[in-house]
Amino acid sequence: MDRMKKIYSELDTSNPYANMENTMEDLTINQKQAQFESQQFQQSQANILSNMRQAAGSSGVAGVAQALAQQGQLASQRSAASIGAQESRNQTLKQQEASRLQTLERRGDIMSRDMERNKVTTLLGMAQQETAAYQQQQATAQAQGSQAISGAISGVGDVFMTGVESGAFKPKPKPE
Repeated sequence: MDRMKKIYSELDTSNPYANMENTMEDLTINQKQAQFESQQFQQSQANILSNMRQAAGSSGVAGVAQALAQQGQLASQRSAASIGAQESRNQTLKQQEASRLQTLERRGDIMSRDMERNKVTTLLGMAQQETAAYQQQQATAQAQGSQAISGAISGVGDVFMTGVESGAFKPKPKPE
């Protein structure tokens, strides 16, 4: 009983959700797509300028260069928007995961307290049953002891009465 109570009292009732790591907090953005689009756009612009220089000569290239520069700004803005969307999504995921972990940790604290309370309640019940058993044993032993004493006194009384009735115990006469 003592060994089992010791094992039971040492059960782990700690928070199973404590110290969890937010796996979303270290998310990164994918810049490869933006870099690839930028490289593709630059190559496309270079090809257009080369073709235009050959077709229109150097005088017509200035207008085309201005148009290409504007397209370059638009492409750069699209890449920045793509990166911004990824960063925003990562922030949202990070915050959602942090919230989920906080909820689990709180739930774990409640579970831990409930398990600890149940353990203490069970140990208290075991101790009360053990105490009641000891008290019952003590009461039984006292009753048996009292019965033995009563039986002994009764036996002595029976012997005395038998002796009186048989005349073995005669009172001594008083000297005068």
